[in-house]
Amino acid sequence: MMFDNIPGTLTQARAGKVRPLGVTSTKRSPVAPEIPAIAETLPGMDMISWTTLTGPAKLPPNVVERLSGLAKKALESEDLKAKYADLATTAWWSTPADTLAFRDSEEARLAPIIKASGARVD
Repeated sequence: MMFDNIPGTLTQARAGKVRPLGVTSTKRSPVAPEIPAIAETLPGMDMISWTTLTGPAKLPPNVVERLSGLAKKALESEDLKAKYADLATTAWWSTPADTLAFRDSEEARLAPIIKASGARVD
């Protein structure tokens, strides 16, 4: 048994080489709605992988705004949506402030789990 991201295993699952038991997000994935969310039987299970566009900490606000706008435009394009779908993944845009808030909430939510695991940075 293992946890992996959908793009890494969906082709294998659809070929019958592995059997997906569930996705770790709170809802079924739009790219694989046939796979149940673990939260359907284990309420509260919520673990997603996410990636953000980042830059140096002191980027001027006008540069952040411009890059964010360009990212939004790209993520709304049908061509890029199709390319993400081909990779069996979903992309969405959020504001820089919402992204920071999400990161902060994830760090706070996961801190007790990480501490209880004994994991540490060497």
